[in-house]
Amino acid sequence: MTTEMSGPLLAGRTAIVTGGANGIGAAITRLFAAHEAKVVLVDVDAAAAAALAREVPGVTAVVADVTDRDVALRLAEHQADILVNNVGDFVRPPLNFADADAGEWQGIGEVNLGHVLRVTHAVLPGMIERGRGGSIINLTTVEAHRGIPGHVVYSTYKAAVRHFTRSLGLEVGRHGIRVNAIAPDLVETPQVPYERLVAEEDRHRWPQWAPLGGPGQPADVAGPALFLASELSRFVTGTTVHVDGGSHAAGGWFARPDGSWTNRPLNP
Repeated sequence: MTTEMSGPLLAGRTAIVTGGANGIGAAITRLFAAHEAKVVLVDVDAAAAAALAREVPGVTAVVADVTDRDVALRLAEHQADILVNNVGDFVRPPLNFADADAGEWQGIGEVNLGHVLRVTHAVLPGMIERGRGGSIINLTTVEAHRGIPGHVVYSTYKAAVRHFTRSLGLEVGRHGIRVNAIAPDLVETPQVPYERLVAEEDRHRWPQWAPLGGPGQPADVAGPALFLASELSRFVTGTTVHVDGGSHAAGGWFARPDGSWTNRPLNP
């Protein structure tokens, strides 16, 4: 089979994108629709979801909270060929694990892992039964691959998403269903607005934080998502694509202004 393709890459396919109204999810929704997928975006932001559905042909908005256990069964009715589990939540003040409130762990788990399991569990049997193959794409984070002080529970759940991706990919490969993940870092989103978080006088430091500089944009994540959703990735499963400007590959190494590198920065 050739992987040379022209024209729209997702014509005739239906995709579900959770958290599809803003940020990375919206960029994925737009790009999938541009490649002629029928896109079902799911989001709690009713205004943004409705606006995007009006603006982009082929997009249907479902206003719902994917952590609600009944929502997964509703989504299965759309008979998706592609599922993008995009919803997650990082925006919490850093807190040492010893001081954390155990009562909050379940909520962190629901938004970062629980809904991924439930929505996938609801949608997957239909994918198998229809016999058209399919693609499941889970959004994780660079923090699933390295430690992050102050966010121990969050990173633990995100690491679980990574391993869920790998293990499920093995189970469903015989059905022609691929399961992969995308791990962003240093990407400008409504949750992490680097244009406001990084002061003007510090923006020259971006090449220190990531070899490609930054910040990245939601569209930088949408491109790899399109690759993983399309037949261009027909022989790719159980893996993670890092979209981070090289921060994961750097692994604690920082570039100096003269082009040399250090893993012991005096002024990181």
